[in-house]
Amino acid sequence: MATKSRGNARQPTDIDRHIGGNLKRLRRQRRMTQVELGEAVGLSFKQIRKYESGENRISAGVLFLAADTLKAPIEDFYAGLPMVDADGAEPRDSEAEELSLLFQQITDPRERLSFLRLIKEIGDSEIFRQARANRRAP
Repeated sequence: MATKSRGNARQPTDIDRHIGGNLKRLRRQRRMTQVELGEAVGLSFKQIRKYESGENRISAGVLFLAADTLKAPIEDFYAGLPMVDADGAEPRDSEAEELSLLFQQITDPRERLSFLRLIKEIGDSEIFRQARANRRAP
């Protein structure tokens, strides 16, 4: 389960460090330097380094700009954190979570796209549609 500790307003939490690590991973996947990312979001490379190391907390605004610059959905920054429902319950679909974790381990963007296309193709296949229809039939 995700750490519920809020820390104080100035101290980064384990979640902040995790988000910073994902920022670093995503930046490197895009073959972008800290200087380039910093310039794109209006910060120094030192500040980017502090975010990536978890030394500083990243604001929602900077996270949004980084996601836009890196062409990554916001969810990618939270990848690897066990998420909880609003009622605090753990996710029930362990297969979806496992699939997500495996997908996140693919670092080559072309391989990720190929994997995603494969999954979509399977979901759109006639055999898959028939199997779903048979499960719904009384």
